[in-house]
Amino acid sequence: MVITTNSLNSNLQNLKNGNHTEQVTKIPVTIVGYGRYGNQLLGPKYAESDSPWEVKAIIDPQINLSQFQNSVLGKKQPNTLLCGCFSDWFKDYFSQMTEDEKSRQVIEFALKPHIVYEQAMNFISIGIKAIILPKPVVINHQQLHSLSKAVKNHRVKAAVSSQWYYSDLPKIICREWQRIAKSPFQGFRQLHRVEVNYSKENGRAYQTPPPLLELPHALQIITSSGLMDFEEQESQVKGGLDEVEVIFYSEQITEGVHILSEIDMKPPFQIKRKYSDWDVQERSLKLYFSDSTTIPSLEVDFWIKFDSSGTFALRPGQIIIRDSEASGDHQLLKLNFVEDQLRNMNYKIYKAFDQDFFSFQSDASVLSLERYKTIGQQIMDIQQKWSQLSKIK
Repeated sequence: MVITTNSLNSNLQNLKNGNHTEQVTKIPVTIVGYGRYGNQLLGPKYAESDSPWEVKAIIDPQINLSQFQNSVLGKKQPNTLLCGCFSDWFKDYFSQMTEDEKSRQVIEFALKPHIVYEQAMNFISIGIKAIILPKPVVINHQQLHSLSKAVKNHRVKAAVSSQWYYSDLPKIICREWQRIAKSPFQGFRQLHRVEVNYSKENGRAYQTPPPLLELPHALQIITSSGLMDFEEQESQVKGGLDEVEVIFYSEQITEGVHILSEIDMKPPFQIKRKYSDWDVQERSLKLYFSDSTTIPSLEVDFWIKFDSSGTFALRPGQIIIRDSEASGDHQLLKLNFVEDQLRNMNYKIYKAFDQDFFSFQSDASVLSLERYKTIGQQIMDIQQKWSQLSKIK
């Protein structure tokens, strides 16, 4: 059976509802890159049997059969074709496909940003029509502009895998900070300060500069939570080799939005002792409505840690909501949450792929490359400023 325009949605629903049939034809997927992200995070999601997709091939110059077979995806799908480069993949896999199979092929990039542009252009040039790009996609304005132009000209459905865009949590944050701002006790209260810390221990291993590694998460959260629109916003940038500090000012937030991203974070002893086997991450958002307190009215810990299979949450995230006027700074609500962001994101992206190019571009449920450009351009600006600072130092 061939998946038609109307069949994918029903297949998605059947799979979610447990209605499995032999007639469901899975979407062929190639993963480009099988390093930390591809192997440890992306692979387990693609290994799930109850899904409308199936990984048919992996491209990675350093991959070997033993490494792959020991991964979660390799244990579930041992017959996946392993290719060392694009030309091998084209010769041994893509050129053997029917035209219909080629038209349904999805390419997911799990690469460092400095090699995404060249690889993406390779696949676009041979007629691939659906790609999933990692944030922040590329490393400079020129690459972002050129890739966006190629996507439009070739009518490629290009989705960006910025997880927080597809999450419901930023919507909850938006609702709660706006509720606190409209306090029944003191009337409207303006946000005083927003702090975001997106840092990680041992992040140097990713060999990606801090503006391109963790910062994209922070900007997506701020945008999706309704705290700031980055259109034509000017950033103030400080930092060093392993960190970047960014400040955005606006009339709506008195002291602005302050973002810190470190890739060689040194966690406190008590935290490291608690999570001795993990690389500790600081992923927090704090909203202050007064300059007279050090206690945020809304605080979120975004760090969710799954087991190696990607199935069970070993550490949940947490949201804390306070209302100082009502409770004298006592905690009102403390809620743990677990969200399988990659799985939720994949379902939304693949559902959006089941549209023509123009419908895909206008579909707000998916973060298209065009829709991502506002954040992407800010990240490219910050990367450029940070690079100049690094040269000076």
